[in-house]
Amino acid sequence: MFINPKQAIEEGWLRNVEESWIQPNAVDIPMTELYKLDTGSTFEVFHKDKKHRARTFHAARNGIWTMEQGLYDFISTVYVDMPHGYVGWLRTRSTFNRNGCIVHSGLYDSGFSGPVCGLLYNHGGTTKVEAGFCVAQFIIGVSDSYGTYAGGYNVEEGKLPNHIKE
Repeated sequence: MFINPKQAIEEGWLRNVEESWIQPNAVDIPMTELYKLDTGSTFEVFHKDKKHRARTFHAARNGIWTMEQGLYDFISTVYVDMPHGYVGWLRTRSTFNRNGCIVHSGLYDSGFSGPVCGLLYNHGGTTKVEAGFCVAQFIIGVSDSYGTYAGGYNVEEGKLPNHIKE
């Protein structure tokens, strides 16, 4: 069962949400920072350590991001504190889906705290997106959670996720 997005906002689970982003079953998520993923760099993951692929800041020009085919890591201003018994995930907005741009993210487990972020896969050609445009929707559901997330991706509000270098 999906949770009414107004409940998540009123109870403080989702913050920095504009009224116009609230949809019947989800909250629209804007792209406010963008990084180009270097697919030629190496990703390493081990039981005790990981090294992410390199990313470079992708600046908007005159308020517009121009993206060629490739992978782009985006960050929004929306911040989530996922309570015990709930889980969240991102879904691509249909306009992007129909034009070859897919948004993916990991699951936002109970106990996760951090900005809502995702990876935008631009499978089509040149794509232009106005800075701050909503590219995905964040959905919250009830979960019979085993416990709460305590991993390294919990991020203090206003900070960048640990795989992005400032």
